[in-house]
Amino acid sequence: MKLFEIISNLKFVGIKNYKDLDIDSLTCSSKEKVNSGIYFCIKGLKQDGHDFANESIKNGAVCLVVEHFLDLPITQIMVENVRVAMSYISSIFYKTYKSKMKFIGITGTNGKTTTTFLMREILSSMGKRVGLIGTEGVYINNLLLPPMLTTPDPIILHKLIADMENNGCEYCIMEVSAHAIALNKIDNIYFDVVGLTNITKDHLDFFFTIENYIKCKASLFDYKHAKMGVINVDAKYLKDIAKKSNIEISTIGKDGKIKLTETFQSLKGSNFKFEVGDKKYSAHTNLMGEYNIYNALMAIECLKSIGFEYKDILNCLKQLEVNVPGRFNVLNIDADFNVVIDYAHTPDGIKNVLSTIKNLPIHNLITVFGCGGNRDKTKRSEMGQIASNLSDYVVVTSDNPRDENPEIIIDDILRNNNAKNIVRIADRKSAIEYALSQAKENDVVAILGKGAENYQEIKGVKIHFSDYEVVDNYFKYFLKGKLHG
Repeated sequence: MKLFEIISNLKFVGIKNYKDLDIDSLTCSSKEKVNSGIYFCIKGLKQDGHDFANESIKNGAVCLVVEHFLDLPITQIMVENVRVAMSYISSIFYKTYKSKMKFIGITGTNGKTTTTFLMREILSSMGKRVGLIGTEGVYINNLLLPPMLTTPDPIILHKLIADMENNGCEYCIMEVSAHAIALNKIDNIYFDVVGLTNITKDHLDFFFTIENYIKCKASLFDYKHAKMGVINVDAKYLKDIAKKSNIEISTIGKDGKIKLTETFQSLKGSNFKFEVGDKKYSAHTNLMGEYNIYNALMAIECLKSIGFEYKDILNCLKQLEVNVPGRFNVLNIDADFNVVIDYAHTPDGIKNVLSTIKNLPIHNLITVFGCGGNRDKTKRSEMGQIASNLSDYVVVTSDNPRDENPEIIIDDILRNNNAKNIVRIADRKSAIEYALSQAKENDVVAILGKGAENYQEIKGVKIHFSDYEVVDNYFKYFLKGKLHG
């Protein structure tokens, strides 16, 4: 594609050394080898892409997008914000601005993955061709690509959307993270509907205050991003967002226009009823927990907003056996107790999962969890209190410590916590094995925080680690050896 075609409608400040080049690739990594590429000089939190422009040129870049001109003999496009320009240029380069797909975006602190999976499963069961972009991977119809960021950077994001279009997808469902909104990743995607599940304390290492975090989430519910929205008004902070939005909003919940009237939980899933005006509906999902009822209702209303009928959506939902990777996965183990693995890594997430388990007919609840390093420290002690209050026993361990000392993270979790039902074991494998060794008949061991992740991030290195594998190996080798030793 010619450079002129790419930048003809771009708002730029100036151009240096202009040539109408043939552009074959886009990159924001100076280390990536490209052919006739545009390199975006992004100012990151730790490094400035302008400092690596020379490296990008050596690796094939023929044009730079910059926020200030560099003393280099190469075509440079100066813009006010490189991230904004990258989103725009990606949409032009991959021609996604012409997409005929319907776009559904789900944001919220918790529930994004489950809600998007529910919609994908419902649409697929209707015979629709669906793409999904989220925490647990990218689906293009039945093809699964490995997990990336919750919302990938614009170059990858628009390439994925183009691949979905080329493979006949009719719907593109996306998890939209707060970081993606703040960093302009989704600026040139126009959603047919966006949903907001909840807002709880998270990511304050990036946003600094809960007010900033709320404002970021609320900004998605604007006419420049979406045609219409669905908001769970039973969740804290969200009624105000629904009132102030300048797009058409459907509200769900006990106080919503889509009024949740009854809920019933069992080991076979959840039943619930809701009313829309004078019409009453009954629904079933195999997912457990009141929080999953809200996720299901969000999925239902988002699909209704883009033209599907309640009766068709509900008929599909009740027949589905939805298994969301790393979300309340009850493992098939050879034991007289149960093991649940869940991604819960926020105060609200842990509370939801543990409350659901405690309401089941069980004996003791043994919880294993930790907190991520280089992330919001203010939530650590709160998570410790919730875990000790709702569990019979707690094993506090390491999550992804990143650049922090795991023992110091555990100190933060246990600060001002005088509960007697807590032990600390920093090594996550040992912590899980200890919890399993303590479980008795009809107990539940809940292993929280990492879900389907297959790594631990320590000092900048991702080391292979899977909670599922630790449990599996415990029953295959450790316990077997212990019984026959």
